[in-house]
Amino acid sequence: MNAAAQSARFSVRVEPQGRVVACAPDATVLDACLEAGLDLPYNCRSGECGECKVRLLEGEVYERPGADPAILSAAERSNGVILSCMSVPSGTLQVLTIRCDGNPAEAAAAIRVGGTGSSPVLTRGVVDRIAHAGESIRVVTVRLERPVDYRPGQYFEWILPGITPNRAYSAANPPGSKQLEFHVRLHPAGQVSDRLSTGALAQGDSIGLKGPFGHFGLSSEARPALLIAGGTGMAPVKAMLEAAFARGDRRSLRFFYGARRQDELYTADMLNLWMVKMPNFEFVPVLSDEPPGGSWTGGRGRVTDIVAERVHDVLGFEAYLCGPPGMIDAATALLLARGLDPADLHVDRFTAAA
Repeated sequence: MNAAAQSARFSVRVEPQGRVVACAPDATVLDACLEAGLDLPYNCRSGECGECKVRLLEGEVYERPGADPAILSAAERSNGVILSCMSVPSGTLQVLTIRCDGNPAEAAAAIRVGGTGSSPVLTRGVVDRIAHAGESIRVVTVRLERPVDYRPGQYFEWILPGITPNRAYSAANPPGSKQLEFHVRLHPAGQVSDRLSTGALAQGDSIGLKGPFGHFGLSSEARPALLIAGGTGMAPVKAMLEAAFARGDRRSLRFFYGARRQDELYTADMLNLWMVKMPNFEFVPVLSDEPPGGSWTGGRGRVTDIVAERVHDVLGFEAYLCGPPGMIDAATALLLARGLDPADLHVDRFTAAA
């Protein structure tokens, strides 16, 4: 056991690797592993996706409240399965032992494309620009002290005084510069929303960032991919597509995007240009609340309804879903019913902070 592990009240042993990592007071099992550079499978870190499930072999844990109760079944709990992102070591046994099925490094390596990724780091940046994308979305560009390595599709936590817990937003641009672009949905009574709306968070303000986090991102495989996003789920998909086109990815990519009104199609010009330049790429915008008549001639209603109309054979496809839980659930049910292999389904579920 290393010195750091010995000095902490709890340590976590990860099998079958046998590696032992220190766990800071009140830290989750997942965060302890990430801080030590051990890349366990995970995505949301809020108990919403279930990708961080591991088996508890020894020790006890306290499960933080807030996880989706449907994510972990009673049968799984009785077999010792826990959500590593919500589980904090407790009890008298100082070394907690978990088992992660498969090789965590191999699980992460499957999507390490367009950036090597890294353990989460703390950095600071300055708000460089805040742009309106319709009434309810802000595009926030942050200028960093130094470039940060990450994979397109990953997210960062914003560290702002007086806001707890930290808020998480996906990077909307690929790595390689000193800028990070974020797309922020304004929520009623949201603390970040309030600061953006009132100018309490404005151009020139300093912001703390921690990351990157998450395993969402395009694989390196050449199979056709279906991408479905809603609202600010555009952000990670934009980063993933931009990186894919930059490296000359020639697979078939179909992107269905759901927004409310035309003024929320804030990246449409760029995506339509990509569709002209990239014969393998199709962009299908769908509007749910656009008033009747007017200039809009595209799809209307729920984005999953348009997917159901236009996509019938998903055998051999990969699917990437990003956005609000209702859209994710509807798209998941549709694609699995039409034969998508569950192993080829990749999800980034966006939920508002409590």
